[in-house]
Amino acid sequence: MRNSILIVLFVMLGFAGTKAQDYSNFISCEVNGQAWKAEAKKLKLPFNAYEYLAIAAFEVKPDVQVWIRIFALKDKIKPGTYPVVSEKEFASLSKKKAKDNEDMVWVLIDYTEETKNLGYGFHDGESLSGTLVIEERGEKMVKGTFEAELNGVYYKKRNVAALTGQGIRGNIEKKIMTKAGGGMLANSGPHDHENTKKTDQTDTIKLSKGSFFVDWSKKEKDEAEE
Repeated sequence: MRNSILIVLFVMLGFAGTKAQDYSNFISCEVNGQAWKAEAKKLKLPFNAYEYLAIAAFEVKPDVQVWIRIFALKDKIKPGTYPVVSEKEFASLSKKKAKDNEDMVWVLIDYTEETKNLGYGFHDGESLSGTLVIEERGEKMVKGTFEAELNGVYYKKRNVAALTGQGIRGNIEKKIMTKAGGGMLANSGPHDHENTKKTDQTDTIKLSKGSFFVDWSKKEKDEAEE
């Protein structure tokens, strides 16, 4: 019990000291007309069948995340304009190894936010449609813009997790990792919400005026020197 109280105090103190920053690596957009921006990082995902480039921006209190995942059957992730597709469409198209699909590039853009603090519920946007433009692509950087329409879904905490406090403790631990820069370790995917279940409620989430810039050369240099 004492440890749980200390964790809560740690998180609260960390949130109190958080200030708006002008991040050099970022994803920014308007979420249903409301401006949003957070620090972005390049992610490492367990995919071997494709060339991929994945970046995500994480904000804490409440948790808000935007994920951009770009996949290609060949080494084709370069400057250009690409369609945003749904998970279902991506799975269907990427299985076809036909010659006319070998040059295709698919983009998944996802969104998630807490509907109540400490993760009592989540309002997510599942990738559906839109356009992403890669303006610049270096060996260890990417810059571009995007517009996306997402399928809005809602998750709520399972009753057992809510009553026992297990769900709250789990979300506090995730927040600490996310705040420390371990967003990918804390979240294996944009809709990874432990102890929750999806409800029947749906809507639409629009991400407009989106832009992103991520340079991971310094991060990889630091990791190599450790």
